[in-house]
Amino acid sequence: MTLTVAVRAAAPQDLKLLVAMCDALNAHSGLRTGQLDPKQFRAAMFGKSAFVFGDIAFAMEDGDRRPSPAGYALTHDSFTTDYGERGMYLIDLYVEPAWRRAGVGRKLLAAAAARSKARGGTHLWWASMTNNYQARRFYSSIGAGDEKLHSHSLFGRPFERLASFSD
Repeated sequence: MTLTVAVRAAAPQDLKLLVAMCDALNAHSGLRTGQLDPKQFRAAMFGKSAFVFGDIAFAMEDGDRRPSPAGYALTHDSFTTDYGERGMYLIDLYVEPAWRRAGVGRKLLAAAAARSKARGGTHLWWASMTNNYQARRFYSSIGAGDEKLHSHSLFGRPFERLASFSD
């Protein structure tokens, strides 16, 4: 059986599908679901001040009547002072369970890397959960380094307190 995987840039009509796959990634990661506001997400990806890029993969095997959504990747611009170079930060990479180990993740990462390069970038950068061993093995298999660092975040009240801090 032949598998065909096609990746294309996300479009506004993909919003419902993207929200569902974002929730699937959160569930897979043990995080809360249902938190992504579709209106804010639409503005971030497709509004006049859009800053998030998305790619969607569709897979089809011989005999399928139509392609199935297989995964997505979201990125935004980044910059590294280590090298003084522009690149992209990979926010999410998700592959539907039925399509894992079929080349979908590699195609999505390739699309993100190509977008970074087309925008003058020299790299992709991302983080993964320490207990996501399957993803970390995949990243290693494509040559990604594993930086020893901690990821930090501020949300909710701590974010609001810091954002309103002044001397």
